[in-house]
Amino acid sequence: MTTTNKQVRIKGRGGVGKTVILLQMAYKAFDRKQLRSLVLTYNKALVADMRRTMALLGVPRNIEQGGISIDTVHSFIRKIMSEVGILKQEDNFLENYEQHKENLLEFIRTGAITQDDIDQLRENNAELFHWDLVFIDEGQDWPSNEIDLIRTIYPPHNVIVADGVDQYVRSSIADWESGLGNTMCRTRRLRRCLRMKSNLASFVSSCAEEFGLNDWDLEPSSEANGGRVLIVKGDMSNNSSVYEKICGEASKMGNYPVDMLACVPPSLVKHTDDAAYSIPGKAILNSGAKVWDATSADVREYYPTDKDALRVVQYESCRGLEGWAVINYALDELFEVKRSQWLNSPEELGGLFDSQEDLARNYAAQWIMIPLTRAMDTLVINIKDSESEVGQVIEKVAMRCKDFVEWL
Repeated sequence: MTTTNKQVRIKGRGGVGKTVILLQMAYKAFDRKQLRSLVLTYNKALVADMRRTMALLGVPRNIEQGGISIDTVHSFIRKIMSEVGILKQEDNFLENYEQHKENLLEFIRTGAITQDDIDQLRENNAELFHWDLVFIDEGQDWPSNEIDLIRTIYPPHNVIVADGVDQYVRSSIADWESGLGNTMCRTRRLRRCLRMKSNLASFVSSCAEEFGLNDWDLEPSSEANGGRVLIVKGDMSNNSSVYEKICGEASKMGNYPVDMLACVPPSLVKHTDDAAYSIPGKAILNSGAKVWDATSADVREYYPTDKDALRVVQYESCRGLEGWAVINYALDELFEVKRSQWLNSPEELGGLFDSQEDLARNYAAQWIMIPLTRAMDTLVINIKDSESEVGQVIEKVAMRCKDFVEWL
């Protein structure tokens, strides 16, 4: 990877397993060449999940012997600013994040911070910045100023970018190739599904077709046969019986609750003065089971260590995550939340269609595809309102896939 002198980009839709591929590449670099790798993402829940994976593999974060460090973009940029002395300890970093980034870039542009300063930063703080490879997860969401900061510190041939071509959640699509030219970039487009079993990939592709996402090109893998879809109508947020059923079946296959994933919309998250929790997670706890409920910010700071704890996240945090079985609570609510989000701020989100309603619907449909592509073997879809647009789409697709779809 480091001998091509090119920036590597991995492009693919949700379900191809781009994040897993990044980790595999980082692991191979460590295992074969003792290279030091940094993985950056926006998703705190994903950071926790990847750190857990590396801990299970026994991969160190060790400068002398190679290793892999996983961090959020915000945390990494904050470390840069602190080390160069332009961020005070008392500054409210996240509230003034955009201004802080612009200030740092202005120092670099004007020469107040030179390339020699950057080189010394890497050498003098090796445990924070001296990485042989930098892996960028969800690269499509990176704003230009963050791309510029990465390029200031690391040359293009040290950077590997994973792009979700259908998972844009920011106002513009990141341009990682700007100023590099074709000779400095190497792109690999992934189409074969590496996460979902073939039945799930077929089901999801049919959903994309019904939503009008006609450019969907995810190919089921012939090497991963099987997979099933379970559909539950009505409010199941306070009922743990579905989870107990899926958990029991997964256990027979040698999987633990931590290998599963549950996703919830904002309406199923309750906030107290000092914490947050999900209603489904609370119901499962009350049934005597265990939960790693990452709808709470405090929980997201640490990866799950109990194999008997179900992982629960909000839909906003599910990108990049996966589970042997995935339960999507009130999936139709996510569609309405995202459609409303678009209609309330269309100027920030951009688009390709003629009307705002078309834009809003397409944006919501793209978001729906993210949780639909998290499962490996069993996908549970909960529809609160069967007359909703998502409910009608799921029912149409289920009629085509009767062999592996079950209604609960």
